Amino acid sequence: MSVERLRTARTVAGIHQVCRAVQSGAAEMVFIASDVDAKVLRELLAACGDAGMIPDRTATKAQLGEAARLDVSAAAVATLR
Repeated sequence: MSVERLRTARTVAGIHQVCRAVQSGAAEMVFIASDVDAKVLRELLAACGDAGMIPDRTATKAQLGEAARLDVSAAAVATLR
């Protein structure tokens, strides 16, 4: 799934919101910006690992924010089931 899917899908944005969606099983696909420090992603990456999800790390924060139709950049975005 490419980041272009974010334009039409139901999404949540932000590291903590995406982490909650992954933990609750509501997340279908996770996108994490390639230009985010790994220290702040520790909990989200662990949640993805526990859920058996492999996040897409190809886009930057600016690209994720734009693709998700946000007025700001986004470190993480998830599509919802």
